[in-house]
Amino acid sequence: MKFIKKWYKEYMIRPIIYKMVTKVSIGLAAALLWDRFVNVNRTFSVIEFAFLAVGLVLMAAAWFQYLKLDGMKLPEAPKRVQEMIAEKKNRHKERDIVDFVDEKIISFDELEEEEQVACNLASDFLSGLVFLIPALVVSLLP
Repeated sequence: MKFIKKWYKEYMIRPIIYKMVTKVSIGLAAALLWDRFVNVNRTFSVIEFAFLAVGLVLMAAAWFQYLKLDGMKLPEAPKRVQEMIAEKKNRHKERDIVDFVDEKIISFDELEEEEQVACNLASDFLSGLVFLIPALVVSLLP
């Protein structure tokens, strides 16, 4: 419980939910595309196979975010790739929403690097659970 209090603050709930909605939408679209174009013989159901695959991919992403939070460093990309990423971020910068309650809304970009990794970890883990729980329930039922 201590690590949850250490990494997560109350203002991080909104970025976690926004990222989770995005990941669940992309995972659901991938599962439906798999069912439409790859699973033409209907040998597997969407929930048994595609949800399980998407859930495992999201859990693996959560594990890599945990390792990153724990101190693992990946090799840096070449300078040209970093410049292209920075240029793309500057071009499509999002703006904050106006809040009429005088409450400051903190976007994902305003968080510190460690807080961003913690948000990614939580959103990957929760999104993975959204896909894994139905897949496991359906596969365990007779």
